[in-house]
Amino acid sequence: MIDNETPAVSSHHLQQQELVAYLYHRFRFGIYITLSVALLASLLAYVELSIQGRERWVLAWYALLCIILLLRWRGLQRFLALRNKHYFAYRLWHQRFFVGVVITGLVLGCGAALLMPYITINMQIIMHAMLLTMCAGAIAYLSTSFPVYICYMLTMMFPVTFWLFLQHNTASYVLSCLYVFFMIAGWISVRHMNRLVNDALYYRYDNESLIEDLQRLLQSVSRTNKALEKISTTDELSGISNYRAFRVHLEDTWRQYQGNGTPISLVKLNLDYYHDFNARYGQQAGDRYLRELAALLGAQIAHKSQLAARLQGAEFALLLPGISCENACQAATEIVAALENKKIEHDKSPAGKLTLSVGIGCQAVNPGSSSRELLVRTDTALKLARERGGNRIEVLEA
Repeated sequence: MIDNETPAVSSHHLQQQELVAYLYHRFRFGIYITLSVALLASLLAYVELSIQGRERWVLAWYALLCIILLLRWRGLQRFLALRNKHYFAYRLWHQRFFVGVVITGLVLGCGAALLMPYITINMQIIMHAMLLTMCAGAIAYLSTSFPVYICYMLTMMFPVTFWLFLQHNTASYVLSCLYVFFMIAGWISVRHMNRLVNDALYYRYDNESLIEDLQRLLQSVSRTNKALEKISTTDELSGISNYRAFRVHLEDTWRQYQGNGTPISLVKLNLDYYHDFNARYGQQAGDRYLRELAALLGAQIAHKSQLAARLQGAEFALLLPGISCENACQAATEIVAALENKKIEHDKSPAGKLTLSVGIGCQAVNPGSSSRELLVRTDTALKLARERGGNRIEVLEA
């Protein structure tokens, strides 16, 4: 009956109708993004859990998510089929959308939290990046409803944050603080954007002056996205790029120089006996020297195409496009010498001080070559350096 009758409509009702309609129309794109990211996460988790015989967990989780999104898709079709788009019960449709978002967020967040104890650290980092990316991306199509976005963000991020807090170690506390910071930043940003949207619609229906307000909104979204992108690509402890940013930059660099024979050198460094150092001198001291090593790597960056990154634990990388193997060895030698000059005591190390194992891989970007070859070569060089007692540089050149 509501769909067929069109009573007198207030500007407030029109404003709320447009906000709800925006949510449903944007959901047509959001469902594909959610399914794609969830499928990628499921494939990665399936590979790891299949080794443990728990791959059925992943299949059950993805099947449940697909069922929920299918039901939400049917709700979307019902909304699009409304015969009277000029007047509809926006509160009812908003409640339905809200319930669907909360259930989806719970399935994603709880699924990630339940998965964390059974996957490797590298996989956990990938999962964290995916969650943060999905929450950041959701701002673009959920920010018109503050309660919807906040509940989506909390249901996705709180289970993982709670799991991290229960791990009782420094790295987990740092990550949980990052999640809390992200939630607070999301809360503030979306609140601000939501006010801008409502003000813009008010002016549209009352004063026909929407253009200026929309420009403010787009600028705010752009600044928020840039800030979130920086958070997702920066290592919290050292302040340099993280593993995700390293892999993306390596692939971009490889595509840029593909087929022209440009040499690319990759240096991987690992602090010798780092866990013993932490056990002997404390986590705070270990973190301090990780930051100092990151600063030494950053000092070697001479061009925007070069990148210093912390990969995991005490392992770092220095990507040097257009740099020969000889010059990469010189840069690595300078870093090793700079660390030795600090004379950092480490009585659990055979050298009696904090030292580095360094592996260097060098390869020309020829047709048919891949970045994986360079990664394998560099990892092999680093492994040789560690197996031969550490405190040395090993080079493998193509």
